[in-house]
Amino acid sequence: MTSLSRGEDEEERKRRVANAVPKTWLEKTALSVSDDAFSKRLFVRCYASHLEIENNENVRDWMYALTETNMREMYEQTWGWNSLEKRRELSDQNAKFVLVFTREMKRGEEGKEAKVALNTTDEDEDEEKPVAFAHYRFEVDDDDVASVYIYELQVEQTMKRSGLGRVLMRACEKIGCALGLKHAALTVLKTNQAARSFYAKIGYEETDHAPVDAHYVIMRKRI
Repeated sequence: MTSLSRGEDEEERKRRVANAVPKTWLEKTALSVSDDAFSKRLFVRCYASHLEIENNENVRDWMYALTETNMREMYEQTWGWNSLEKRRELSDQNAKFVLVFTREMKRGEEGKEAKVALNTTDEDEDEEKPVAFAHYRFEVDDDDVASVYIYELQVEQTMKRSGLGRVLMRACEKIGCALGLKHAALTVLKTNQAARSFYAKIGYEETDHAPVDAHYVIMRKRI
């Protein structure tokens, strides 16, 4: 067996181990970024954690609707929008999520609290509203390196430029880093200049892994 094969086996092992970690561990690790997530402009406090949504159709429907609202027009200008395929992505057994919810705080009319909770069942659940999410998975990339791959990063229009995108990306990166993964990666449409600029600002670099004539680029960051 060559050294390359051994390396590939080790990276695949890392991916398998990452997929097997308990959801409570994912929750705790994502939660550790919450103290950094504070937007003075919107008076929002964010508590990030992993959310299991297998039995929460309302949340899954919201994630699909938000993705369609934010992305359908761009998709239709490039490779087309496929509703069934997008729903399948969000329901895939390997899909994992970090979500942010908001709810009114008792401290005053202007204050809002944003949090992400694991299977929220408290009395205030009906008052909570999801406003942002990241969909990520553990994969072996084109360089045969185990990575945390961000499939979606979506934020409600009313919450954009509040810092939630950075918070969600940090949560995904911290989870990957804690599991010993070397890279965080993502795919972004070439026409989505705002997203490409955002990812570049937080340390992602474009790679040459995508075909030259593709509608997208693959960006990666060492974590």
